[in-house]
Amino acid sequence: MTSLTLELHFAKGYIAHPYWPELEKVINIEKESGTRRARSEANRARALEDYLKKVGLTLDKFNKLKIAAARPFYTNGRDGEIIIPEHQIYGMLAAAADEARSGVRIASRDQIRSAIQVMGPMHTGKTKADGCFERFAVVTAGTGAKLSNQRALRQNDYISDFSGTLTMSFDPAMVDPKRLRDFIAYAGREIGIGASRKLGWGRFSIVD
Repeated sequence: MTSLTLELHFAKGYIAHPYWPELEKVINIEKESGTRRARSEANRARALEDYLKKVGLTLDKFNKLKIAAARPFYTNGRDGEIIIPEHQIYGMLAAAADEARSGVRIASRDQIRSAIQVMGPMHTGKTKADGCFERFAVVTAGTGAKLSNQRALRQNDYISDFSGTLTMSFDPAMVDPKRLRDFIAYAGREIGIGASRKLGWGRFSIVD
């Protein structure tokens, strides 16, 4: 096994938009309590209060759960540095393997984790957001069906103009280092890392 280390520069920026376990719990509580079906603020508050009493959860604990669910980035857990986790990097690699031409990709989507091992998360050097990306989006159901003509305001914190180091381990008998570098360059240009990639976020270039 050998390794390849590349410095990647994110000019526009990166949006993480994590799906935390706490978010799953908040969604289930709001669904099961009926707060989303209530038409008035008073009825929503009453429905939530009744449900929390039923399951033995205080309003204070529920509010703390909501705060944890709203964390906009993954961090290293020590000094609060924002990191880009391995699973988002693998997601980018799999998408790139799925979309790249045969002359560019180094493995199929299903085999990308066998061909390349990402050696830890990428460190960004950032500890707080540089701004908030706002846009109006079509409201859809889980099936993709349009629910309303009214658009919903979506907001995501982002970090911008930063560099991070990506280190990968691979078998040189299976993967050519130059081809791997070209594949990562393609992924940064055409795919990106994180959320809102189709809107141009998470794109990067390799720093020579």
